[in-house]
Amino acid sequence: MSQNYPRFAALALGASASVTRVYSAAELESWRVLANAPESGGELPEPLIGALFSQLLGERLPGHGTNYLKQHMEFEAPARVGEPLTARVTISRLRPEKALVNLETVCTGEGGRTICRGEALVLFQR
Repeated sequence: MSQNYPRFAALALGASASVTRVYSAAELESWRVLANAPESGGELPEPLIGALFSQLLGERLPGHGTNYLKQHMEFEAPARVGEPLTARVTISRLRPEKALVNLETVCTGEGGRTICRGEALVLFQR
C-alpha cells in the first residue's frame, strides 16, 4: 500500500529531526499574559516545550499534512528562561495501512540534561 503513497513511503524508522530554541523573558511574559497564567519564577511552562514538538511534527518530520492524534510527555526537570532547549523527534513505528506514525520525543537543556521525554502519534496525510 505504501508504494501508492510516495510521501509516506519516504518515511523511515529511526529518521529524526530536531530544533533548538531559547525562550526569552519577554516571550515568557507574553505567553503568560495571553494564557492568563501565574508567574512561573523563570521556569518555562510545559505548553511552550510542547510547542517545539508541534513545530517539528508539522514542519519537519513527518511534515506538512500531519495531524496530531496524541502526545505524552513526562517531565524530569524544569526548563529555564534563556536556556537553549533542543527538541528531537524520532520515528519509532510506521503503520502504512492506517497512515499512522509513532515518534519518540525528547527535549534536552543545557549540558544535555533531559527536560522531558515521551511519545507522539500522528496521522500523516499520504
